[in-house]
Amino acid sequence: MTWREISVTQLEQLTDPLLIDVRSPCEHESERIPGSINLPLLSNEERAIVGTIYADKGELVARREALRIIAPKISPIVDAIVRMRKGRQPTVIHCWRGGLRSEAVASVLSVAGIDCFRLTGGYKAWRNHLVSQFEENNFTLNPVVLHGLTGVGKTDILDQLSTLAASVLDLEALARHRGSVFGSLGLGAQPTQKNFEADLWARLKHFGNEFVFLEAESRKIGKIALPDCILKKIQSGKRILVTGSLEARRARILAAYANELDSQTVNLACEYLGKLKERLGSKRVAELIQLADAKDFGKLVDALLIEYYDPLYQRQIDKAFPYDLEVNGDDPRSAAQAIHEYYGLGTTYAQASRF
Repeated sequence: MTWREISVTQLEQLTDPLLIDVRSPCEHESERIPGSINLPLLSNEERAIVGTIYADKGELVARREALRIIAPKISPIVDAIVRMRKGRQPTVIHCWRGGLRSEAVASVLSVAGIDCFRLTGGYKAWRNHLVSQFEENNFTLNPVVLHGLTGVGKTDILDQLSTLAASVLDLEALARHRGSVFGSLGLGAQPTQKNFEADLWARLKHFGNEFVFLEAESRKIGKIALPDCILKKIQSGKRILVTGSLEARRARILAAYANELDSQTVNLACEYLGKLKERLGSKRVAELIQLADAKDFGKLVDALLIEYYDPLYQRQIDKAFPYDLEVNGDDPRSAAQAIHEYYGLGTTYAQASRF
């Protein structure tokens, strides 16, 4: 029994593979294949040491130092893989570009009698494959795009459509950002661009010719840039206009941010308000900051919607006319049902509850 090389395209054809990334933690954190598990042979610090030796003394000396470091770690990594592996689950080992690290683990697994693969070209080959798929637009996506003012319930409607077993692509959830000046509040750091694209790729590859529901987005969601092919799909897809009352929109926004309204987050929100000076003027921004300091969030939300967001979004809404359908998002459940019926998808809430 021995390990075998496997290409990126062959990896895509495997069912439920156990994908082991033996790169350092910082490499895995910044860019990874979705579903991969990090079992590092070198820590971040050890990788830096080996890199310095490589630069100063050459490859052979660096490889010997790497082997000295990783030798005592290989057996525990093999034990961990054995514990995680389900039956004869296909097991794939990869490092950065199919080098020493993945070869060492794959070889020891083979000696231990465990059949496995090594990803040819490593993560670098997989990333190049992903980039080419986006560039060549190798995805089937039949989008139905929800347009509407801030707070009308587009995300809530997507959630309800998911309940009805419709296909949904929530780009803001993938980007960990609500898509506004304040969109990052309470959500932590956004993923790296590469990890966002990897997670997006993982979602896209499961779609067929069915309708896929998503929100209208601009080119960037926070710091994340949408691939051109996805942006073009959004711009050319079927369109739904979602409307809603100011009262419901205010309540929804306050509920969304309610858990984040501690003093630190309020201070951060005031900092973000400063970015609106060009559009609203310094005097008005100062007044809005006073509302935030006084915790008068209802008035603050109304002012931001009416004076800033609504004019901004209305221009985009007007450009997207005509719409296939208009629904009111004050009741997301009813809106989702109306959308579902309009596009002939069939499933009702009663049927969905039996899934």
